[in-house]
Amino acid sequence: MEYARRAVVAFLLAGAVALAPAAQAEDLPEVAVVHQIIDLNADTPAHAFRFEPKLLQVPAGATVRFKGSTGRHTVTSILRMIPVGARAFEIRGQPELDLTFEKEGVYGIRCRVHGRHGMVMLLVVGDPSVNLEEARAYLPKLAEAERVEFEKLFAALEGQNG
Repeated sequence: MEYARRAVVAFLLAGAVALAPAAQAEDLPEVAVVHQIIDLNADTPAHAFRFEPKLLQVPAGATVRFKGSTGRHTVTSILRMIPVGARAFEIRGQPELDLTFEKEGVYGIRCRVHGRHGMVMLLVVGDPSVNLEEARAYLPKLAEAERVEFEKLFAALEGQNG
């Protein structure tokens, strides 16, 4: 119950909205923070289980702190949705962990357990065009809720970058 309370507090502090504009690098502190949210009062599974922000843009070499990977939550890179040569990763059972991203491109990330509810995020490191088409080409292989959420995130990214 304490974990659920903290998750709701994190949700409130994050000022979460389903598809808020992506945080830009100049708006970020030295370490960008991504929260895993469980909102027991949400009206849909996609809102109950989510990353905040869902779309994050950082420069190459930036450090991202992933918070809330406790219980069954994971932060899992999707191998076919990360830049060639980037190291795949999975975080689980840790309240927070910092990862530094050197390789430019897009990184598709999901919670291995709650991805079926659309718990995904898109991390953009530097230039997204490095692997944007390859990442998008993998969408048909994802479960429906993941695919739908990623399609929204790619559309939002394209809307921001023209």
